[in-house]
Amino acid sequence: MKKSKNFFIIFLLSVFTISFLFSFKTYICLNKFNTDKVIKHINYLSSDRLQGRLPGTLENRIAEQYIKSQFKNYKLQPLDKNYLQSFKIKYPSKISNKAPYLNVIDKNNNVVKEFKYGVDYKEDMLNFKENNIIFTRDNCNFSGDGIRATVKDSSVVFYCTSNGLDFRSSFMIDAPASMYVMITKDTLSQIYNYIKNGYTLNCYIPYTIKDTYVNNVTAKIEGKDKSLPPLVLSAHYDHVGADLSGNVYNGALDNASGVAFILEMSKVIQSLGKPNRDIIFIAFNGEEFGFVGSTAFVEKYSSKLKGSKVFNFDMIGGNTSVPLCIMGSKKDSYDNEFLNSISTTCSNEKINFNRMFEDASDHKPFRDHNIDAITFCDNDTSKIHTPKDNVEFIKEDSIIRCFNVASKEVFKYSFKNNPFIIYYKVFMIVSFTGIIVVTCYYIYGRKKTSSNYKQSIK
Repeated sequence: MKKSKNFFIIFLLSVFTISFLFSFKTYICLNKFNTDKVIKHINYLSSDRLQGRLPGTLENRIAEQYIKSQFKNYKLQPLDKNYLQSFKIKYPSKISNKAPYLNVIDKNNNVVKEFKYGVDYKEDMLNFKENNIIFTRDNCNFSGDGIRATVKDSSVVFYCTSNGLDFRSSFMIDAPASMYVMITKDTLSQIYNYIKNGYTLNCYIPYTIKDTYVNNVTAKIEGKDKSLPPLVLSAHYDHVGADLSGNVYNGALDNASGVAFILEMSKVIQSLGKPNRDIIFIAFNGEEFGFVGSTAFVEKYSSKLKGSKVFNFDMIGGNTSVPLCIMGSKKDSYDNEFLNSISTTCSNEKINFNRMFEDASDHKPFRDHNIDAITFCDNDTSKIHTPKDNVEFIKEDSIIRCFNVASKEVFKYSFKNNPFIIYYKVFMIVSFTGIIVVTCYYIYGRKKTSSNYKQSIK
C-alpha cells in the first residue's frame, strides 16, 4: 500500500513538473504583446507627416514603405517574390494652385456673395466625376436638408450634416452623384433665398479623378504543413487624406491601429516557434475606396485560401465602454461556426462583446468567396473620419482586450490547439501549485511516518 501511495505521488509530481516545464517554456520564449510598440506604430502612421494616407498620394506610399520595412525588421518573409501586390485604382487627386469656391452670381455675372470654405461649405470625398456645377432654380431641387443640382447627365448634391463640416466620407467611384458638397443649415437657407430670387450659384472643388497603381503589403510566417490552408491576419492602412485647408484626417483608430496590432502580433507568433500552417499578414490599401485592395488580393489568391480563416482588424483601441465587436458579413448569421468559436472565447475571457453582420470592412471580399472571415472592431464612431481621430484617444485596455481574444483563436488554428500555448498561464500556475502541494504532502507524510516509527520504538 505504501509503495502504491509513493508511486502515485511520484506520478503526480512528474505530471505537474512536465506541465510546468512546457508552460514555463512558452512563458520564457513568448515575445510579450507590447502595447507601447503598438502605440508607437499608430503614432507614426497617423502623424501629420503622412497626411491621412490617401491612396494615390506620396504619403500613402510612405506608409506602405514603413509597413514593408517593419515586416522585414520582424523577419517575416515576403508572400511572393516581394512584399508588394500592385493593383490599379481610381483616386481623387487635388488640382494644385486652384482654390475652391461657392459663389452667388447676379444677372450681370457679378459675384454678390462668396461663401467661405471650411465655414459655410466643404467637399465630401465621395466622388468627383465632376468638379464644377452652375445652377439656377431651373435645374435644381430643394429638400429639407439639401439641394440636388443637375446639368445634362451630371448631378451634384449639397447636403447639411448634423456634425458640422468635419466628417469626410470614403471615396466611392460608383457613387450615384457626380460630386458631394457639405453645407451648413444657414448656407442652405441663404442659397434657397438667392435661387428663389433668380440668382445663379457657381461651385468649384479642385479635385479630379485619376488612375494609378497602389500596393497591398504582404508577408508570411512559413508553417510546417504546406497542405493546410493558411491563416490570414489583415488590416487596412489607407485613410481619407486631408482637406483643402490642410486639416489632416489622421486615422489613428481607423485604421493605423489595426496595422499596428498585426505588426506586434507577428512578433508574438514568431516567438512560439514554427506554426503548423502558413500565417499570412496583409496590410490592405484602398479599403476606403470600397475594399479595392482586399478584393484584388482575394481574386489573385482565392484558390490558395480555400479553408482558410481570416482575422481582420479594423479600429482596435476605441473607448472601453464600447463592446468589442465581432463582425461577420451580411450573408452570415448567429449560426456561423467561426463567429461562435470567437464569441465563446470572448465569454470565457469575460469580455464585453457583441456581434454584427455588416459588409463594412475587408472581411467582405473573403466572405463573397465563401472563405471564413471576421473583423475585430471597437465600433467607436465618435471621432472616425474626422480630424479628431488621433493617437491620444487610443485606449490601451481595448487593444489588450482584443489581443486576449484574437491570440487564443490564432494560436488555436496555428499551433494545433496546443493547450500549453493557448492556456500557458493557467497551466503554469496550476502545475506550480500542484508541485508545491504534492511536495508538501510528501514531506509531511514522511515526517509523520518517522514520528510514528520513533514512538513505536519507545
